[in-house]
Amino acid sequence: MSNSGRKSPQRAANDLTVLLRTVLGEDRFPVDVEALALEVSRNHEDPITAVKGIDIDGFEGMLRARRKKPGWQILYNTQPRYRGRERFTLAHEFGHYLLHRRPLTAEHYRNGELSDDFDFECLPLQANGWKDGEKQREEEADTFASFLLMPIDDYRNQVGSQEVTRDLLGHVTDRYGVSLLAAARKWIEFTDTRAAMVVARDGFALWGRASTRAYRSGVFIQSGMPIPDGSIMAMGSASQHTSSQRPVALPAGIWTFSRGSEPVRELTFFSDRLGLAVSLLQFDPADYRAEIEDEEPWDSYDQFVSFGQR
Repeated sequence: MSNSGRKSPQRAANDLTVLLRTVLGEDRFPVDVEALALEVSRNHEDPITAVKGIDIDGFEGMLRARRKKPGWQILYNTQPRYRGRERFTLAHEFGHYLLHRRPLTAEHYRNGELSDDFDFECLPLQANGWKDGEKQREEEADTFASFLLMPIDDYRNQVGSQEVTRDLLGHVTDRYGVSLLAAARKWIEFTDTRAAMVVARDGFALWGRASTRAYRSGVFIQSGMPIPDGSIMAMGSASQHTSSQRPVALPAGIWTFSRGSEPVRELTFFSDRLGLAVSLLQFDPADYRAEIEDEEPWDSYDQFVSFGQR
């Protein structure tokens, strides 16, 4: 599909949110992505005709062109380790359909079968393994899925100015039917507080995300950075059963970033199933720190894409 006149991921998701709110009202969560994709795509010559779960190791999701006539299928992994991410995967593939597909017509099937490769297969890859354009498409599909499943106005209504706790994040994941990672990253993206998210495995950060305010005060997470001793994350999953439902206050000298170290409140979750640890770091206001101006939040997700995101 040409980029000329194409909607942004946010606009495409917001248009569908308005439609869902009009038809279903405020009590429309979690979004039934399968029903929505089938219904909306009926207006196109190449609709989505099937949504299927499959069980294949290493497979995430796929938007697959039909081989005999114009149309598409969405395939997604149903293995237990992927549960909690299925809805996000469906929305991600639906995003590819709306934003990136080349519309199929009868001309593409002139010889009785599809003559070219139109598929979008989404795998947990490192960004430096992508071909040109793939990184942008994957980020756009993720953005579409995030805004479709967790509209920003509704998310803000759920969270408000409350401190982020286990119970609050549990409420968010239940309401939207998404994974903890998706719900936490959404909060980092819109909060006006100083906060950061760290995703780690085996004692090292896989990727991270800092809020705009945190980044501008010198907080960013480097892929591969060691998790510091003394942090809740470094204590391992055994600490999860005894730690508070609320963030744990830690002194300066534990989490250190480009402008030094400061006290932090850390809320950590462990997934033995995925072998991941996730920490939300919340900082005090940075009134005493000069902020970096006119910069976008630095995101080590740009350097490493973890399969735990969806």
